[in-house]
Amino acid sequence: MQAKIGSDGTEKTWYIQCKRYSKFAKKEAQEIVDHVLKNKTKPDKLLVIVSCDVSRASYNYLKEYCLKNGIVDSEIWSASVLEAKLYHNYSDLLFVYFGIRIANKTKSNTAKIKHSLKMEKRILKDLIDNKFIKKTNNYKVFLYNPESKFISQRVIIHSVDDETYPNIEDTSPGQMSPWFRTHIYNTYHNGLEFWLAAAMGTDVLMDKDGYWEPITKYDDNRKNNSNYKVIRAKMIGRIPYANIVEYKLSDEYYNEPHLYCKFNIDEMPYEKIYYRSYGDPKKEIADWEFDETCTSSN
Repeated sequence: MQAKIGSDGTEKTWYIQCKRYSKFAKKEAQEIVDHVLKNKTKPDKLLVIVSCDVSRASYNYLKEYCLKNGIVDSEIWSASVLEAKLYHNYSDLLFVYFGIRIANKTKSNTAKIKHSLKMEKRILKDLIDNKFIKKTNNYKVFLYNPESKFISQRVIIHSVDDETYPNIEDTSPGQMSPWFRTHIYNTYHNGLEFWLAAAMGTDVLMDKDGYWEPITKYDDNRKNNSNYKVIRAKMIGRIPYANIVEYKLSDEYYNEPHLYCKFNIDEMPYEKIYYRSYGDPKKEIADWEFDETCTSSN
């Protein structure tokens, strides 16, 4: 199937291959690309839709084989991707073709839990450097630098409603950009953690009684007051698996994972933002979480 899609005034050619495979490996990837190359023109993008799950190795092989043969952009929609799209975007088709009706909160919560567990399983498989983790002498690295367990320390976060990428457009004061690049920090029981504004840095002001608050003004006079101390901190945002609709490992702009998320919590993807101190790996001191019961607002 061939499709032409207009973008920013230019026209791009997509080739879409739909296959009912029970498995997808290097052989199947090569056959698809070779078949596409028989056409007179090469596509700007190749979209492969398969009815089975796809390993990271097979995904990477498809992209490498495409690039080797002059197809710059390629993407795979696996069985789990299709299922996620049906549950989140096309629930009416679930009922029409499969007799599944998501009509009440209980069923919605069931679908949410199923999606979260499947997304967790996929992310832990694809975004974690499992070979590095299996080396027993690396356990201290994970303890003091939890971000080191990922295949990339930076990711691109997209709103599912964004239509601006890869362009950068101005946003209103207080409004979150519909896509942005950030540092991944760690996993937690319900999703992924991200180190926000890592390049700019964050400071926390703590008084002698242990009460603290983030510094929001550069010229805060208390920074020079002996009754307070300034502590370097990391601002951590938590995105639950339920809010991660889909992801891919790279594109033609950034060779880093892209996460497509719902910005449905105060127009953000985060279910929580909290603060951690900087640890010191050389002294074997891990990052520690600031006690939220001791914020000056409590």
